[in-house]
Amino acid sequence: MKSAIQLYTLRNLDEPLPDIIRRVGDAGFEGVEFATRLADADPDEVVAALAEADVEPVGAHLGLRELEANPGGCAARLAQVGVRRVAVPHLPLSHYRTPKRVSALARRLEDLGARLADHGVMLVYHNQVHDFVPLRRLSSLERLATAVHPYQKGSGKPQTAVGLVGDRVHDRLTSLDDIVPVERTAFGRLVDATDAEYLSFEVDVGAAVAAGQDPAAVLDFAGARTPLVHFKDTAVTGQHGPLADWRSVDPTTGDVDFEATLAAAAAAGAEWAVFEHDDPDDPVLALRQGVDTLARPLRTASLEQ
Repeated sequence: MKSAIQLYTLRNLDEPLPDIIRRVGDAGFEGVEFATRLADADPDEVVAALAEADVEPVGAHLGLRELEANPGGCAARLAQVGVRRVAVPHLPLSHYRTPKRVSALARRLEDLGARLADHGVMLVYHNQVHDFVPLRRLSSLERLATAVHPYQKGSGKPQTAVGLVGDRVHDRLTSLDDIVPVERTAFGRLVDATDAEYLSFEVDVGAAVAAGQDPAAVLDFAGARTPLVHFKDTAVTGQHGPLADWRSVDPTTGDVDFEATLAAAAAAGAEWAVFEHDDPDDPVLALRQGVDTLARPLRTASLEQ
């Protein structure tokens, strides 16, 4: 397993993307995962910086609708800089409120994954905290309240507005903040309902911990479908759970056990441990912290094998 950094961590650095890549290589990371700046960068300059820094492009984050609108174009743009994995980084809670909606999302992601696979790109799904809401059989009233999906593919503003009102009614009728085993969560159903040929998973261990899950259990459940694992430390205000009030914090200052979770990721067969800090006070310091807590331990472990 090698170390990389999600470049969203460094988004506030006032430097061109190629210079940031060189900075990452100098710091000691072996890979980068692209986020917000790739679309505006010169691909030739990015490729040159990757080669100069001896850093691999392990993936990129793009929104679901952007990918669905033009999978071939997105794949071609990513291929220019050597990216062969693209992750959907975030979806609203509405996708996970009911078993029916999770099944619809599974079909949607599988379809997109098949289209991207035709262009040589693997689709990856990155979990969030609310992905671990519990799933159960709905009452008749709950089914009625959630009959309109606010974010169904192709939905317009009227459908979204009606659906969101129904979702608020649903949330008054049931609790979504219970902590249940991963196989009984929306995330668990998404794993079970999708084909490994068309969808992999990027487990965010900080999000899993904030949701009250054991990241080792989540990684074991997803198994070999986790080529990328996000290492983000998180702290929760109040109770852990799928609707927890959480924040991203400096590594080793929150609730994530980096050493134990690195071992779990290695046991699951992950290829890349990807460091991320959503909101660092000092991006340069966060980069150094990521090297100390992730890149250096992995390099030491590799030399000892």
